[in-house]
Amino acid sequence: MRRAVSLLLLTLALTACDQRGNADTRLADADAQERARQEKVAKDMVSQTEDQVRVKMLEQRVAALEAQVAAMQGDRKLLDAQLVEQRLNQIEAGRVDMPSPAPSATPTPVPSRPKDRALSAAPKPAATPPARKPLVLDLR
Repeated sequence: MRRAVSLLLLTLALTACDQRGNADTRLADADAQERARQEKVAKDMVSQTEDQVRVKMLEQRVAALEAQVAAMQGDRKLLDAQLVEQRLNQIEAGRVDMPSPAPSATPTPVPSRPKDRALSAAPKPAATPPARKPLVLDLR
């Protein structure tokens, strides 16, 4: 009988330890969930702060551009001069929207030349156009 009682007590002690272990794991899980929630809240706060900073920077940029536009509208000559200068720079850089020639579907045949003539009339390399001095607009 003593043996049965001691086995019973041992079994009860083990189950009690197991329940404490379960309680410890539940507490650890609750702590992990709380940390995860706090991290999420912190990330959200950082994201909101970054968004606010971006908005402030964009508002400042818009205000600066509005001030520039107001100054240019006050001095119409300055605005016209800047637009003309930009257009000239585009033209000089070759960025003008020009339609490109359509590629021909059939290649043009090259006339055959006698060998002695072909050597004497070798094609000369195309001369590169001289560099132009940039245009300057003077609105006095």
